[in-house]
Amino acid sequence: MKNALCRITVLILLLSIAYLTYAEDSEFKVVSPKWTSNPPIIDGQLDEASWKSATIINDFVQHEPTAGAPTNLKTNVYLLYDKNRLYIGFECHKTDMDKLMANETRRDSRFFLDDYVAVYLDTYLDLRNCYGFELNALGTQTDRRVQNEGANSGRRGSDMAWDCDWDGQAIQHKNKWTAEFSIPFAELRFSKNPDSIWGINFWRQDRSSREDISWSNLNGREYAVSKFGRLVNLEVENLNTRKPLKVKPYGTIMPQKIGDQKIKTEPAVGIDFRYPLSNLTFDFTLNPDFAQIEADPDMVNLTDIPLRFAEKRPFFQEGNEIFQTPIELFYSRRVEDLKQGSKMAGKIGDYNTAFVMARAGPEDMTREIETGDLPLDDYAYSVFRLQREFGQSTTVGLLGVNKQNGHDYDRASGIDARFVLPENLEMNLEYASEWKTGLERQQAAFAELSRKANFFSFKAKYFDIGENFNPETGFIPRVDRRGINLLTSLEKRWKGQIQFLRSTPEYERLYNHQGTLTNHRFKFENIIGISNMYFFLSPEWYYHLEDDGKKFTDRTLDFFCGWFPPKWVSVRTRGSIGTRNGRDSFFAGPEIAIRPTEKFNLEIEQQRLIEDAKLVELTTRVAFNYQFDQRIYARTTLEQTIEEDRRFFALFAYEYKPESNFFIVYNNNRTKDGNNEQVLFVKLVYLQKLFG
Repeated sequence: MKNALCRITVLILLLSIAYLTYAEDSEFKVVSPKWTSNPPIIDGQLDEASWKSATIINDFVQHEPTAGAPTNLKTNVYLLYDKNRLYIGFECHKTDMDKLMANETRRDSRFFLDDYVAVYLDTYLDLRNCYGFELNALGTQTDRRVQNEGANSGRRGSDMAWDCDWDGQAIQHKNKWTAEFSIPFAELRFSKNPDSIWGINFWRQDRSSREDISWSNLNGREYAVSKFGRLVNLEVENLNTRKPLKVKPYGTIMPQKIGDQKIKTEPAVGIDFRYPLSNLTFDFTLNPDFAQIEADPDMVNLTDIPLRFAEKRPFFQEGNEIFQTPIELFYSRRVEDLKQGSKMAGKIGDYNTAFVMARAGPEDMTREIETGDLPLDDYAYSVFRLQREFGQSTTVGLLGVNKQNGHDYDRASGIDARFVLPENLEMNLEYASEWKTGLERQQAAFAELSRKANFFSFKAKYFDIGENFNPETGFIPRVDRRGINLLTSLEKRWKGQIQFLRSTPEYERLYNHQGTLTNHRFKFENIIGISNMYFFLSPEWYYHLEDDGKKFTDRTLDFFCGWFPPKWVSVRTRGSIGTRNGRDSFFAGPEIAIRPTEKFNLEIEQQRLIEDAKLVELTTRVAFNYQFDQRIYARTTLEQTIEEDRRFFALFAYEYKPESNFFIVYNNNRTKDGNNEQVLFVKLVYLQKLFG
């Protein structure tokens, strides 16, 4: 393994030298916003006099189905600014408003099936990173930060954890819908050098025409920040970027009753601080409480890889995208019982940097201590990230993590590099080491060459995860594995009844470090969209050697069918049938979502797993959502398993002013043996801005 790791390290250095100065000649669109002394009212209407003097752009091109092709969607974008805010208006013409798709009402929803518009800002013109602001046709807001053009960032290539205090609204008309954005400059990081230029792009998704359109031709990559247009003549030296110190004290009252015990009430207080500078932000938290966050749903896992759940806690969400690397050395969900934390994140010149320090309790007081585990006591965590940008698209980064309890420690570090090459090719590399009390140094390496574009995409990965490489701060799905994973994807989109067809064959072959074949997989995914229906079929042959020495050859067929009409209801089901782990297996997961109004949503889903004609898993989940407006909503969920474990969660949330919240939460958890826990949680958060 050491020879292989040395070769990977040398390859990283050679490619770094070869592509540090790589640049692709391109012509960029340019736009200059108009100054206004009468800022518009953000109501979605675009009827103020100031919009009549705004800069207008309308030269959009298709992103899907044909990148760079002309579009028939008539779309106008209006740009204004003053010393405090950037104002953007969208005018989206539509011949048949009955086909408008607008369902999501919760902030930070993913608008997969909605009509929406967006603006993306590369404020440093570093050609890699950007802020994203989105509005659907109901005026629901979503914001995000994109790191490294979406590398290592999940399904849509970005992290939506970042929240910004901006305004947005949308209105539906007879033959169009309009949207307004008001983005404060004080919420963004950028250089105040005179004559600064920003990268910018505008986006519209129209579901009925099957088109995604973009102002810049992104050549098939949605977050190709390097291909954004240019925002010029923005007098950044005169913009108001004064950022206040944010202090958020909060108090909680939590009456709880466990079984037949008397009701206990546990009041608590905590506080958050945020101190923003022009390029860096400092966060501190003391005694945080996240009881208002819904627990992860119970999921049936049909794979031999553990489930990975998204981070939901605000302290870890902010800046989390900076820590994303191919080998995930820092998975913030490992810090389970946060008691104190401090964090710094931002950009200094060509360097992206972040640092986290935290004190947390033990992960699970009920689990047994296995050989090599750290003691069950409070842990000190520290994480450091530094990423250097070179040329137009190359980045090289360092990441270090430490988990410490007294003299016992688990430490890991890694160097990673990313290169964007011609023809939408991208290379990601990483080499990592782990040091743990009582164990020898462990190593891991990762190399991936990929291409992501509209018609043809592929990934070719080689990874070598050491025999005992498993940092307790990270998420390492497989240990003691090395080998290749190859995946190609062909996709064709149309505007007719047949929307798209995608075929994705995948091959994987892995060995352990004794040279034994452990995983051998052939998989062939196929998905087709017809009108409002989607069908998915994926046959798979999978040989795998378990840690206990058992060998299995699985032969399965995964399937999915979904119906997503513009309004009122959607129905889907996913499933799998075949032989898995030596047993005849059948899994079905039907789901239905009912939306009788724009504000009300009811979801019902079930997961049923049958093995050798016996029902072994059954989970039913019902979720109710009501969005009074963007800042007031209610949510309840009820979940029950085959063991008759039951979890009931109810939440009322009111953001009575930006970043100040009132929560009422009720939890009722009952186990199969009759133990019952009831908790009522009331939390008040008040944001105070100082020196701003």
